[in-house]
Amino acid sequence: MALSHAWNPPALAWLSLVLVLSAEGSQRCQVEGECACLLHKSTRLSRLMEKQAEDLRTTYMSSQGDFSEMFCKLSVKEVPRAEITGYGTLERLRSVHTTLGLFRQHIAVVTEEQKNLQDSENPLLKELLEAQDQIANLDASVRRLLQTLHPNEPPEVAGPGRGPAPGPAPGPARNTFQQKIYGCAVLTNHRDFLSHVWQELKDLKLNGQTCVSRKGRSIRGARARTS
Repeated sequence: MALSHAWNPPALAWLSLVLVLSAEGSQRCQVEGECACLLHKSTRLSRLMEKQAEDLRTTYMSSQGDFSEMFCKLSVKEVPRAEITGYGTLERLRSVHTTLGLFRQHIAVVTEEQKNLQDSENPLLKELLEAQDQIANLDASVRRLLQTLHPNEPPEVAGPGRGPAPGPAPGPARNTFQQKIYGCAVLTNHRDFLSHVWQELKDLKLNGQTCVSRKGRSIRGARARTS
């Protein structure tokens, strides 16, 4: 199979970024430490994913036939909100981590529903699967960043009723019209959420103190252990 058939442009862009980040990350981690390395990687990933989420939504709409514009103007209650909640770095990164997991679950549902509506060769199906992999990659990076910045705090909030938000609730099967509305609502909020994630991570990066303070604490801790 020719390479042009095996890899679509979004997949090639993702592969290229992963290779670039691997090279950049190795050097950045050596010079600036793991925190700066993870923050840089997460910011770059979220930026590319935001652009690809817009492309995914466009592909989705073009695959839904007539009235796709109307489908995407209707809201769905059970779809995760495109917002980051909480105060301070710990709470807000936890919110990013939790909500990324939710969007991955909902996009998995959209993928299964679209498999029944689309031809197996439709590029939409591959793009939906790639979106799930990309979310998992970004989520792992954010989780590691959380553990680096707050090593004594779990990534998820513990306690009764304070765990990760539930995924898509089981219920009556949606008809074709409802599936199309649900899918567009998920992908629209997914795109908007990634835009917020990119801005959040970019602000942390521009702050300049996010990883500096962590590095200072690590150095002080090491000195204390050796004194």
